[in-house]
Amino acid sequence: MAKIAKKSKPETIIPTASMSDIAFLLLIFFMVSTVFVQEVGLRVTLPEARNIEKVPRRNSTTIYVDRNGNISIDDFLVDIPTVQDVMVRKLYDDYNTIAAFRTDRNTDYGIMADILNQLREANALRVSFESRQRR
Repeated sequence: MAKIAKKSKPETIIPTASMSDIAFLLLIFFMVSTVFVQEVGLRVTLPEARNIEKVPRRNSTTIYVDRNGNISIDDFLVDIPTVQDVMVRKLYDDYNTIAAFRTDRNTDYGIMADILNQLREANALRVSFESRQRR
């Protein structure tokens, strides 16, 4: 009887020469397709000022108030009684938080006074009013 030789399994080789090309293609794809979130806020027309002092953005919480009385804190719509709760949480996270107002030029002052009272109740006493520089 004749002996039949066993065939050995062929070795599987994964070519790794083009792995860096694939990695860079994926990197470029994700860089191009990523959408960055921009600060939306409410549409406001800022009042003008003579001197402007910049407030560091990392320490500030922006409060938008438009001419219709809509209030937005860091792009989330809130009502006046909720301002105190939101600011208490913000102050708990970072005690040096500055409440930066961006209000429309034609905003009713009564709404501003109510928001300021809520900030006082939350012990958020560092307040800044943003404006455009007069040109």
